Amino acid sequence: MHQISLDDLRLVNHIAKVGSFARAADSLAQPRPSVTRRIKQLESHLGVVLFQRSTRQLALTPEGEAFLQHSQAIEMQWLEATERMKTTTCEPSGKLRVSALGLFNRVIAGPVLSEFVRKYPNIDLELRSTWSAPDATKFDVDLMFNTKPLNDKSFVSEPLSLTKRDFYASPEYLKTAGTPSNIQELNDHHLVVLNYTDLGDGDWYWQDGDQLQTLPVHSHLRLDEAEAALQMTLLGHGICWLPDFCCNQYLESGQLVRLFDGRFATPGPLWAIYPRTPFENHRMRLFIEMARASELLGEPAPRRR
Repeated sequence: MHQISLDDLRLVNHIAKVGSFARAADSLAQPRPSVTRRIKQLESHLGVVLFQRSTRQLALTPEGEAFLQHSQAIEMQWLEATERMKTTTCEPSGKLRVSALGLFNRVIAGPVLSEFVRKYPNIDLELRSTWSAPDATKFDVDLMFNTKPLNDKSFVSEPLSLTKRDFYASPEYLKTAGTPSNIQELNDHHLVVLNYTDLGDGDWYWQDGDQLQTLPVHSHLRLDEAEAALQMTLLGHGICWLPDFCCNQYLESGQLVRLFDGRFATPGPLWAIYPRTPFENHRMRLFIEMARASELLGEPAPRRR
């Protein structure tokens, strides 16, 4: 006889969230037939059909909707109980999965990660790199750092740091091509265009006093990864619009030049994104506050009330 387990309830919740047996199986790294079989066994035990299947879509039945309310509440209660027990121990422990844009990881990998693993040796930390905007249907970590918030009510997008994006080039490039004296002259130069996840392709922004101005840019070189754009800029392939935090060390070494004396730098927040739950993930909060306090990604952003 099939016994309902917490894993069964979590599976129902996850399928309802991602809207597909196949997506649920793939994101959980489980065989698709196994996921289908488990749901059939659960439905047989309950004597109801939870999901209405068709070739085009998957939908909860009325009985499935009712069951989902209870299964979500049970999972939340279990998570809250375990988190509260963990926070009462002397040493934080458990797993923490963090995803960030590749360039973020390169910046924080040394000081922040080193301090975190030394200070909290009982936390199993997994750091992943991503190159895309956050997606609620593919969110399989505890915490994500990104330049774009996640506009989904089931997630929290918390301002982490305030960084500035500015215009950079190598001394070698400027020696050959000349230094632009104003923003409009940028399009007379070779440009290294990084397609930011939070901006429309083909636009750079610049700050004119209190006004944010748009600069349509044209280039034969476009990249979707900040590390690659930075390297091409360092190698003298043109001017790039980049976050200050990834360029500061190259300014100090003389490998990059900040154009226009930084007058047109554009401020913007970086976001800490995590699932909205009725409890605080203590391990996640420790990591957020350490990254924020380090100021490696910019000055700490004001906390929302």
